[in-house]
Amino acid sequence: MSPVKTTTRSVVIRALLGDLFIAALKYVAAGISGSAAMLAEAVHSSSDAVNQFLLLIGYNLSTKKDASKFPFGRGREQFFWSFVAAILVFGISGVLTFLEGIIKLTTHYRITEPISAYVVLAMSFAIDGYVLYISSGLFISKYRKQGYHDLFSFMRDFRDPVLLTALTEDAAAIAGVTTALVGISLSLVTGNNVYDASSSIVIGIIMMLSGLYLSKRSKDLLIGEGISARDQKKIEEILKSNKSVNKILDIKAIYEGPEKILLAMDLNFNDGLSTSDIERAIDEIEISIKSLIPFVDRIYVEAEERNVDLKSKGS
Repeated sequence: MSPVKTTTRSVVIRALLGDLFIAALKYVAAGISGSAAMLAEAVHSSSDAVNQFLLLIGYNLSTKKDASKFPFGRGREQFFWSFVAAILVFGISGVLTFLEGIIKLTTHYRITEPISAYVVLAMSFAIDGYVLYISSGLFISKYRKQGYHDLFSFMRDFRDPVLLTALTEDAAAIAGVTTALVGISLSLVTGNNVYDASSSIVIGIIMMLSGLYLSKRSKDLLIGEGISARDQKKIEEILKSNKSVNKILDIKAIYEGPEKILLAMDLNFNDGLSTSDIERAIDEIEISIKSLIPFVDRIYVEAEERNVDLKSKGS
């Protein structure tokens, strides 16, 4: 039997199931132990579950076909729902968790039955760690497949907000569990619950920071972020190597989905070429670009005079 292929959708489904299960356990452990950090983690996992559900909605909607209403497809559904999920992490879950920690700092309470909290945190670490392993494995496979040698550059150029959201939330989940574990342990050892309450504040900050980062990435894609400088350079090199192209006048490209690029180019071709010669050159350019950048879905090429005023044309 061939191994099941890991996809962005399968990563989101795994994360959703894991978050639902572990969130229920965390609420039970929070009720038993009275720990603020445990409650913060329960809210954290609940938030992640809601977000994974929203990501799944966006992913499924993006695959629906409606050429009359959405001629370029619905790939941007993933950008929109990823943005909504990120706002929920920052605006609701992160802020509420942070405020809960502030309130607990001024409240006298006692952590009871810490074993339940430790068992649930251990289970959460194992489940979240497994999901992080799967999501990071898919992320690294894309990194290698696209020929990058610098992970920072790949993260900057990465245009799959659903996978990026799942990966970031998985990493934040591990950080949150670790923070809760430290806070509860310090409170039990010292008898001072300020550490438990403070860990709730830290978990809230972790959620807010991840929400801010993800909302910025999704917002840029939603309003039409262009292709990376790396891909722009590849296209320019292909055009310059084509003997029929005299001058590159303009190149514009945007993402219509995580793996769907719309490319438009204004080119000046050499004098003396017939219509069939230009058509042949355009076919060669399209084949070369799509073979080098597989995400390019549609290419529009317009032959222009060398001194055309593109600014006045686009106004």
